[in-house]
Amino acid sequence: MQGVVRLASGFPFTITSTNVCQCGSFVPQRVNFAPGREGDAGNIENGTADRWFDPTAYSVPANGTQGSAGRNTVRGPGTQRMDFSLSKRFPINKARVEFRWEIFNLLNHANFGNPDANISNATVGTITTADDGRTMQFGLRFVW
Repeated sequence: MQGVVRLASGFPFTITSTNVCQCGSFVPQRVNFAPGREGDAGNIENGTADRWFDPTAYSVPANGTQGSAGRNTVRGPGTQRMDFSLSKRFPINKARVEFRWEIFNLLNHANFGNPDANISNATVGTITTADDGRTMQFGLRFVW
């Protein structure tokens, strides 16, 4: 019997816009904080998959310039995952057969990806990706 538990806070990400800053390389354009919203970064205390952060806290800066919002101002959703396996060995003379049952994401917890961070998109602030749900596999191994 074996198990692995992974608990992690969300990864930070940067709010961007479709415009490209003329900074000598292909750099996505960071956005401005909307007037009066400096410092709150649009974070929502109990964000949902439909609205992880408040996109109205940002505005698009002038074309070709970087905005006032810094890098990695918003955190994505965290991860909670438990993997588990059971195995049984059966000896056969000098050889053995091992049977394994492995379960990934045992508790079937929804682990979402980061939301769309481009304020020029219609889906801004919406989470559209997730890790796989619970999966299982069986294995049989013969060792001689």
